[in-house]
Amino acid sequence: MAEQSSLSPQLETEQASLVVRRVATIALLAVLLGFAMQGLILGAKLLAGGPFPGTKLFVDLTQGVTWSLLVCAGVGIGTSIMKIRAALAGLVAALFAPIALAVAKSAQKVMASAIGVVDQPAALSLVTISAMRAVEYGILGWVLASLVQKEVKSASAYLGTGSTVGIVFGGAIAVLGYHAASLGGQSPSSAQVAASLVNEIVSPIGCALVIYCGQLVGRNVSMLSGRG
Repeated sequence: MAEQSSLSPQLETEQASLVVRRVATIALLAVLLGFAMQGLILGAKLLAGGPFPGTKLFVDLTQGVTWSLLVCAGVGIGTSIMKIRAALAGLVAALFAPIALAVAKSAQKVMASAIGVVDQPAALSLVTISAMRAVEYGILGWVLASLVQKEVKSASAYLGTGSTVGIVFGGAIAVLGYHAASLGGQSPSSAQVAASLVNEIVSPIGCALVIYCGQLVGRNVSMLSGRG
């Protein structure tokens, strides 16, 4: 009994350290995901016949990286704290989504003002998008946390979850945005439609991949520590 009690604090310290490593890994990968997403969005715009955005690229990059970092970090925190239930992990992700969106929009406005670019207003209100993304990433966090707790090691399970959530919710946001813009007389171009679809659908897939990589790194670190 004495030996178990002496090992318990050490075990808790190791588990806490593992959680920190996972969240740090997820944060780093989320930043890289933000850059990759902006590259994909830019490629989609150009392939659809849109012009090169010029200095507005820095505005989009600022928003994209900020959003990716915060929302994936929210999902990562929920999935990395193994003692909480999957539903609670989904709640953590749901709370982070509107916060991440608000911060990303603020960062976008600051960058646009700094370089003198006029930002185009969104077709959907911030409240509407925040509510939809809270549900979207809440479900994503809940399912991913369930996979983590069940120690599912297949990448296809994570990517399948991200794809399903992205197609259902991201597709709905893109369609509603197009409809709202059309009603407002903005008539989105094919380049804007392509960029919106890539952003809304691929983002949850990328976030799920980031969470998978974070768990993979965590397992490898744990195995190496056990060998040591």
